[in-house]
Amino acid sequence: MRNTAVHLPVMADKVVDCLIWNKKGVYVDATLGCGGHSLAILENSDAFVIAFDLDSRQIEIAGERLYEFGERSVLIRGNYKDMGNFFDGKVEGVLFDFGLSSYQLHDSKRGFSYRKDGPLDMRFGKEGLKAADIIEVWDEEKIADILYYYGGEKASRRIAKKIKKEKPKTTGELALLVRKTVPRSKAHKHLGRVFQAFRIAVNDEFRNIEQGIFAASKVLKVGGRLVVITYHKDEEKLVCRRTKEEGLKPLFKKPFKPTKDEFRRNPRCRSAHLRVFEK
Repeated sequence: MRNTAVHLPVMADKVVDCLIWNKKGVYVDATLGCGGHSLAILENSDAFVIAFDLDSRQIEIAGERLYEFGERSVLIRGNYKDMGNFFDGKVEGVLFDFGLSSYQLHDSKRGFSYRKDGPLDMRFGKEGLKAADIIEVWDEEKIADILYYYGGEKASRRIAKKIKKEKPKTTGELALLVRKTVPRSKAHKHLGRVFQAFRIAVNDEFRNIEQGIFAASKVLKVGGRLVVITYHKDEEKLVCRRTKEEGLKPLFKKPFKPTKDEFRRNPRCRSAHLRVFEK
C-alpha cells in the first residue's frame, strides 16, 4: 500500500542540518519507517547509514527507495534498543523519530487507526501481545491506568469498564465503544488518546525509548549528535530526563517545530518537536 504521505519525513531539512556534522561519517537512523530521513541523510552527504525498524514491510519499502545508494545503507530488522549489538565502533550521529508512519496508519490490518476497521493489533513487529490480547488478559484497573498514563485520558475509568465488559476485537468496535462513552463533540480527541495509549502499551514504547537513548549514548563518538523527534509531552519529558542522565548536552534551549509551510503539506506533523543533543 502506497500513499504520498509516506514520502514526507518530518522536518527532514532540520534533521540534516542538526545531525550531519561529518559528511563522510556513519549515522544511525534508529526509526527507519519508509526511509524518508535516511534518504535525506544520504542525498545530502557522503555518509553511511545504519537503519533499524521492527516492521519488515517498511524495510522493504525503504530498501526500494535507498537502493541507488548501494552499500552506503544497511537496513536491519530489529529493535533500536539493541543497536550496539549490530556493529562495532562509534558513530557520528543517531536519529529517533517516534512518530507513526503514514503507511502503518493507512493499513487497516495493522490496527493503528480508529478511522479504519481492522483487527486490534497495533504491534510494530510480529512479536508480543496485540491490543486485543491486552483487552482480554489485563484487568480493568490496569487498562484504566494505561489509558490515563499513556494517553492522558481523563475518562479512563469509565472507558476501561466498558472495554472489559464488551471486549472489542476490532478497531471499529473499540472506536464505537469510545464514542458511546464520551461526549459526541469531543469523541475524536478521546479516540486519539485511547488508541495512542494502547499503541504505547503494546510496543512498550516508553521503556524502549529509555533503553534506546542509553544505547545511543554508548555508540556515539565524543562530539556525536543525537536528534530526537517527539509528538507528545510525556515522550518529550522522558527524552529530556534520560538524555540528562546519560550526560548528553542539549545544543538548543528550545525544540524546533515544523514550519507553517510544512504543516500545510503534512498536517500530521503539527505536534512534532525536534531536540538536538551532543555527547
